[in-house]
Amino acid sequence: MKAVLWRELRVNGRSLLIWGAILMFLTFFTMSAFGAFEFEGQLDQYVELFPESMRKIFGLDRLSLSEPLGYYGTEVYIMVLLFGSIYAAILGAGLMAKEEEEKTIEFLLARPVSRAQILAGKLLALLVYVFLFNVLIGLSALAAFKSYVSSDYSRDALLGLLAAPFLAHLAFASFGFLLAFFFTRRRSAMPTSIGLVLAFYFCDVLATLSEKMEFLGYLTPFHYVNAADIVMNGQVGGINILVLLGASAAAMGASYILYRRRDILI
Repeated sequence: MKAVLWRELRVNGRSLLIWGAILMFLTFFTMSAFGAFEFEGQLDQYVELFPESMRKIFGLDRLSLSEPLGYYGTEVYIMVLLFGSIYAAILGAGLMAKEEEEKTIEFLLARPVSRAQILAGKLLALLVYVFLFNVLIGLSALAAFKSYVSSDYSRDALLGLLAAPFLAHLAFASFGFLLAFFFTRRRSAMPTSIGLVLAFYFCDVLATLSEKMEFLGYLTPFHYVNAADIVMNGQVGGINILVLLGASAAAMGASYILYRRRDILI
């Protein structure tokens, strides 16, 4: 298992640095704009010009752009959540789909390791990468708040906004990993994983805009890490944490069952 883990950590390090660096820059750059408006109090005036539907989608009906957490929750958080989920889904799908596409699964199965150990090594690598990715974003956000925010804000709520994406990213990484078992090529598995993230986001938008579609929100990870809910409650709800961890565990468990039973062509 250790050999598989270190191999995956070595191979996928470049993508982590690229995605992490891009979102770190966007996080810091976007928060730098808050310093220019913090004392002017003009942002909320512009919000009133937006359509009501747009305000609901971005949580501007409950959050204020003139407040640090409101600005982060509407301008930065959704970017980290959505693009981070895409990265996590791509990573999860690529970890397994590449083995059969590149025929390296033959090398793995020829070694004195069981399928369970191979899967455990890959899932552990997935967990490490998602964690490190969120640590990088979190450090960038903390640095931006220290540099550009002078007004008071809830530290607990900020920590909630920094921790919540990890739960969603882990869920999407697990979903992407599971989807890879239905494809033998990354060129098929990875776009499907991206499509899954966008489909879930679209469902969350529909649930936000329409009461008739509200039930769709409970089917998507985005519902359980809503920025406005976290800011207003000061933390991520315990039930929401359990739901996302449960979904991740279920996807990983299904992956284990499928991998044990799968006929792998080498």
